[in-house]
Amino acid sequence: MKSTNDLVLLETVDLEIPKARPVDAAVSKLLAWMLDTWVVLPEEWDELSQLVRSNIQNSATIEELTNQLVAHKLLTRFQADLLHRGKWDELILGHYRLLGQIGRGGMGVVYCAEHLYLRRRVAIKVTTQMIEDNPRLLHRFYAESRAVARLRHPNIVTCLDSGRHQWADSTKPPRDYFVMELLNGQDLFSLVRTTGPLPVYRVATLFRQIADALAEAHRHGLVHRDIKPPNIFVTPDWQAKLLDFGLALQPHRQLTEPGALLGTVGYMAPEQAKDAHAVDGRADLFSLGATMFLAATGAEPFPESGNVLADLGRRLTGAPPDVLTVRPELPVDLAALIQKLMETNPEDRFPSAAALSAALVPFTRWTPHEAVAADGREKATRVLAVGPDDTTRNYLEALLGDEFRVFWARSSKDMLTVLERRAVDLVVIDVASPDSGVAELLATIRAHTPDPELKILLVSRDTPTETLGGLLACGADDFLAHPFRPVEFRSRVRALLGRRKAAQDTSTPGPGTRPVDITVTPAVGAHAPVAHPWNVMITAVAELLAESGYLAAGFQHRISRYVQALAVMTDPEGEYARLQDAAYVNVLTVAAPLYDIGLLVLPGGLVMKPGRLDADEQMVMQTHVSIGAGLMGGMAAKLPTESAGLAVAADLIRGHHERWDGSGYPDQLAGSEIPLAARVTAVASVYDALRSRRPYRPALSHAHAVRVIANESPGRFDPAILAAFAASAPRFEDVFKRYS
Repeated sequence: MKSTNDLVLLETVDLEIPKARPVDAAVSKLLAWMLDTWVVLPEEWDELSQLVRSNIQNSATIEELTNQLVAHKLLTRFQADLLHRGKWDELILGHYRLLGQIGRGGMGVVYCAEHLYLRRRVAIKVTTQMIEDNPRLLHRFYAESRAVARLRHPNIVTCLDSGRHQWADSTKPPRDYFVMELLNGQDLFSLVRTTGPLPVYRVATLFRQIADALAEAHRHGLVHRDIKPPNIFVTPDWQAKLLDFGLALQPHRQLTEPGALLGTVGYMAPEQAKDAHAVDGRADLFSLGATMFLAATGAEPFPESGNVLADLGRRLTGAPPDVLTVRPELPVDLAALIQKLMETNPEDRFPSAAALSAALVPFTRWTPHEAVAADGREKATRVLAVGPDDTTRNYLEALLGDEFRVFWARSSKDMLTVLERRAVDLVVIDVASPDSGVAELLATIRAHTPDPELKILLVSRDTPTETLGGLLACGADDFLAHPFRPVEFRSRVRALLGRRKAAQDTSTPGPGTRPVDITVTPAVGAHAPVAHPWNVMITAVAELLAESGYLAAGFQHRISRYVQALAVMTDPEGEYARLQDAAYVNVLTVAAPLYDIGLLVLPGGLVMKPGRLDADEQMVMQTHVSIGAGLMGGMAAKLPTESAGLAVAADLIRGHHERWDGSGYPDQLAGSEIPLAARVTAVASVYDALRSRRPYRPALSHAHAVRVIANESPGRFDPAILAAFAASAPRFEDVFKRYS
């Protein structure tokens, strides 16, 4: 057995410093230079053991020296390669030591670097020799750094420093550079190529950030002119960063020769291809739409053929591509938004990046309904579509397939077979397709279906609206006449399924539960007990809207009672029979006070502006209906037990600014295309707004408000609802006096 003294002796032998070998003087000189200039950081060198330092100092060649320094992480492989090539001095640039190359562009090379004193990692963009020899290009290089330095925004890469480095060798020309924050992640192009198309909510979230960044740049008079996937960087926590303002159009400056083609052809706006100096911020919106196309579909919006002139020709004359041809399962509304961005005429695009940002808000909460639930079972929400041909089938599946489990039948016989084999929640029938009378078919469905809450939606190209409305008395729940908008169709489907859910929740309570009554009664008031989640939400929203000054205090109680008054007085013909359905009116009454919930997301200064809104402000203001409807959609996914009210709320929020003559917003729906809930709420909300004092106008008397609605707003309201308003006007006045 070895003694303790033997063990100490062995340790001493193991740690014995090897005798120095003959060392090339160039090796010693290089190591000393690296330590003096901090290419190798002194503190990291001192942290090495004496044995390791001695081994490195005894390196016989420069290659052995650098390999050991790399092995001990005192040098990067990039630095070692420069040393092997004799480019010692290129490792230091101003107060920075270069660690590695990140990328290369037309204006320069981007390196990862570290500040010598602060030890902060940064990205440095260094000019190429070609730029240094061209004063005009060098001027543009500095214009980019100044442009970025002026912008302070979380979604624009930050410019930290800039300078000119003079080499120790006076024969070498100086090298200009500017310093940016170092980002961790990858550019959007690489991300999509690696992971495929992004989810809808992810696309909306990322591009809303870039739209906000562009709004800031445009506010400073900068037009980027080179928006494309490689110039959008995505961090691991999904923060988007806008890069490369090298082609930015400066206010009152022209840094390029007239006629020069600036930008990337596959993402360039048509007007930019014609004259890069005559563009405004809408050119960036076109490029952003093309980039969004790639993110949502994984495909290039305008594939390049290699012939620039031919590609430009197609761009100047061709229509924008349709997202749904590549990914038909995407929301139709998102496809319409992207197509609007890529309209050839700038006037047809969004007027500003701020307006686009607001329009993207609803999609940030969008989640598809999968056909299979998390537990592996088939999702319960099933829709049976009945139509005679593949065209109808493909159209309905494109509208419904991303949210529901869709089954198909070509005839009434096939439909009954499906209904016998499986339970469905909704039947959509093309009235032109049944091989028997529609009324008889509806009676057969009701007789052969044990589910009393099965909902039936009729669609037709040829049947008059009056006839379709009359079929509601034969067993149909709703109808739509062609042509109808996809957003309207999906809205009707969701509303029907919401009514089904409400009926199920009320009529078939589970074990240990009781039916929930959400009817608004006179007992509901400022001091009434709040027992149901709906009351909690409405009370909170009402207080926020009233506290912010957006709506007059007590509006939620008044709106509910206005709606009840209109429902009672509306003639129950055709679709208006729904206003005699106690369950439907109950849900509508509760949901109606949420009509302006989207205002809470908009800037307060805009909502309360006393003067007239300009075009951009009006566009942003109009997005509150889409935002509010999107909020309801997001809540429906999280609160399935409240889906009935949320579906109706989404309808009336999105549609209460539509006009009977089709000149409203956001979807320019007309007549019976507008959801019934929205038509009723429109009259109730306008009356309350006219009676309430606002920052931009005084309150009107009851008689004046009635005159404005009934006689001075042609084409705005549903005539049937207007007739009910005329009959119930005294009740409106009583409600306003009591609950103000």
